[in-house]
Amino acid sequence: MRRLAVSNLAWRAGPAMQARALASLARQGAAGVEVAPTRIADWDAITPQHLVAFRAACRAEGLAVSSLQAIFHLCPEAALLGSAAAFAAMQEQVRRIAGIAASLGAGVAVFGAPQRRLRGAMAPPLAMQLAADRLRLLAELAYSGGVVLGIEPVPASYGADFLNHAHEVIDLVRRVDHPAVRVHLDTACITLAGDDPARAIMAAGSLLAHYHMAEPRLGGFLEPALDHAGAARALDAVGYAGWVVLEMLAPASEAGDDEAELGAIAAALACARSAGA
Repeated sequence: MRRLAVSNLAWRAGPAMQARALASLARQGAAGVEVAPTRIADWDAITPQHLVAFRAACRAEGLAVSSLQAIFHLCPEAALLGSAAAFAAMQEQVRRIAGIAASLGAGVAVFGAPQRRLRGAMAPPLAMQLAADRLRLLAELAYSGGVVLGIEPVPASYGADFLNHAHEVIDLVRRVDHPAVRVHLDTACITLAGDDPARAIMAAGSLLAHYHMAEPRLGGFLEPALDHAGAARALDAVGYAGWVVLEMLAPASEAGDDEAELGAIAAALACARSAGA
């Protein structure tokens, strides 16, 4: 049975808002939280104590840490298809992510990061082969922390020039052929690339490790524009039993307006339930 989680991008950073958000998620039937680690602390400032405290706060509300996202945020030196030094920086970051995932109990780390995988002038076949070769190396690092890298198709409108479409990610994951590299799909990313979420889900099948229910530009769910119900039916059809994560940004509101953020989260969860997610 699928479980529903909410990204911690949906509320402002800070202990008071975090406590209110986690309690609200639990009251409304969510089972987990997806974590952008830099919302806990900066990369160089994250300590084991931070991670233990965050996991304990989730557990106190009956929530699990489902997954990680924004794993290369503020890591401009890292690149999948860049120089040897740039790829070494990416390897080091994946080592860090594996440790964080192990501490939090997260099973999936979403690899979106369009700027960290730019193809540039590299020919598409060469980019695909280099990506497969390097992802096998990253997979071994991720595997050491018990975490799967979920490779996400990202549309050109989000700044990506490589792996824009779901079928390209599916092809890449098959080439890598490693249990720690799987497909991650996102309703908005698929739709903005001109593809159909339900068809993408069906094509991914058993390779699908993670799913984001999202609106364009990480908008809210008060008036959803995308076919989340159709995506949910496709998830049922392929027997998907992983997490469905509601990914959204905290709404623009007056400073300290916690109720606006909590209301947006409630609307997102209500949308997910009505869609059958």
